[in-house]
Amino acid sequence: MTLNSVGLSTEADNPRDEPDREHPLRAWLPHDEERVRGHVVAALNAMIDEVAENDLDLTATENGVALMLEHDNVRCVLVVSPPMRRHSLSPREMQIARLVASGATNRAIASSLDISLWTVSTHMRRIFSKLGVCSRAEMVAQFYGGGDVPPEATDRGATSELWR
Repeated sequence: MTLNSVGLSTEADNPRDEPDREHPLRAWLPHDEERVRGHVVAALNAMIDEVAENDLDLTATENGVALMLEHDNVRCVLVVSPPMRRHSLSPREMQIARLVASGATNRAIASSLDISLWTVSTHMRRIFSKLGVCSRAEMVAQFYGGGDVPPEATDRGATSELWR
């Protein structure tokens, strides 16, 4: 077994696939985090330069396209997913989703928008379907990206008439 300048094995670690208690990384990694960090940063910077200057060898995957990079025993696989719209709700569905996020019931939404309860329910079913959710809480979390509800959506003062 040979070691390169940073102590990584450049040959097969153990041809018999048995645990190697004397492997150089076992002693190196826990005690020299800064050395590992410096090596990884240098390798990543070299990979960035390589990507900027050379053609990419992309591989199509079910999640997008993948690119494998390697420099000085550091390997990196990058997967670039296609851009996805966060949601494709109509303006009315967006309005109803905001009212749901503010805590309004279907009946309150119907009253405030002067539409039937049946229409609100139809909009809710379509919103659930488009966002791939099954509950109002999931809808709000999905619609606002994990629960980050904008302040105007939770401003009860703006929609206080919905609770009267």
